[in-house]
Amino acid sequence: MSSKLSPVAPLSQVVFVHDYVQLVFQDEVFSVYNIAKLVFRGVQISQGSPGFCDGLVNLIGQRAVQVEQAEQCALSLSFEGGASLHVLSSESAIRGPEAFQFAGRDNLLVVEQNA
Repeated sequence: MSSKLSPVAPLSQVVFVHDYVQLVFQDEVFSVYNIAKLVFRGVQISQGSPGFCDGLVNLIGQRAVQVEQAEQCALSLSFEGGASLHVLSSESAIRGPEAFQFAGRDNLLVVEQNA
């Protein structure tokens, strides 16, 4: 995955929109459209489950230290505190034509389509 998908600044905002989530890293934004899960210290919390929103908000101030695509994920963001967010790509996680979108520096726009 391109290093351009790695935000420079720490996470500064988490925006919960009706059916998607935005992770704002100052001037760079991931819009996550597929269902995601948060993993921290062996505990997995699926989007829509109690604790998911609080877990994401608790990541504010942390940097994304690794951004990658994994076998069963459209996107994985690992944070410096040890937590990771996985944007799922399974059929049951898909909500529309796009899995995620990244608006980055230098007018970079990346849209990952669901297969």
